[in-house]
Amino acid sequence: MNRVRKQIHYSRAEQEQLTGYHIGVGVLDSGIFPHEDLKDQIRAFRDFTNKYQLPYDETGHGTHVCGILAGNGRVLRGKYKGMAPYCDLYVGKILDKRGEGSLKTLLRGLEWLLSIAGSCHIRIINISVSSIVSARQEEQRRLYDLFHHAYENNILIVTAAGNLGPGDNTISRLGDTPYVICVGCHDGDLDNGGLRCQDCSGRGPGENVWKKPDIVAPGTQIISCQAAYGKYVARSGTSMATPIVSGLLALAWEKYPYLNAMQLKRKLIVSATDLGESYLMQGAGMVDVEKMLS
Repeated sequence: MNRVRKQIHYSRAEQEQLTGYHIGVGVLDSGIFPHEDLKDQIRAFRDFTNKYQLPYDETGHGTHVCGILAGNGRVLRGKYKGMAPYCDLYVGKILDKRGEGSLKTLLRGLEWLLSIAGSCHIRIINISVSSIVSARQEEQRRLYDLFHHAYENNILIVTAAGNLGPGDNTISRLGDTPYVICVGCHDGDLDNGGLRCQDCSGRGPGENVWKKPDIVAPGTQIISCQAAYGKYVARSGTSMATPIVSGLLALAWEKYPYLNAMQLKRKLIVSATDLGESYLMQGAGMVDVEKMLS
């Protein structure tokens, strides 16, 4: 995360002492392990797969995502601190022990978060999962209706572009709507032995929205919380880039509480740094904390 913080100019947030304090963030994923860096941020947990009551994570994916978003870095004195270390986490477990999920569980998780959003001050929902396609058209319509409802009620949904690139039209279906922020992966000039997240990041155009993804963030070998006490692990993918954007939005909403979802999304887009790539690969460009908070 230290590399990521330098790359996206995170020091501006530290200078202004922004932490995402009391900004509610929903996370729909494989769950969350009560890691030392995360346990104080967990405000609610709901299991839509096995109906367990206490927080857990069978694959570690959701825990890693939450660490990038909200880890306080306590175990190693801030070394792997997340983007918004004092935001409030509301986690819905929608993926099973194989990391698979259905549109039905996604819908149930999203409905739960939207039902508590007002009372829990949820402003952002992070969905770092692959595209979940259903043959039932009514489920697809219900999903997009919920995305629209969230946007109209000033809740920004942030989704991963998926890892099926580099071909065109490989963007995740979850991000193919104007009512979400779809995040691709790009690590700039990072030399990682030829293994770079941007080489497989999902590309536009989408079927519904031509200009996708909306933005990119680093996602290669991001070190974050492992589903074990005091442990960390490196993972790569657009799943890791997505909570970087969600965390930045929490910081921005802390500073600009009067902005609505449309205004904050526009601020994110116009403050991005153009990487000189095709829009279908980079969207508006790399997230830039310095520009967005200035």
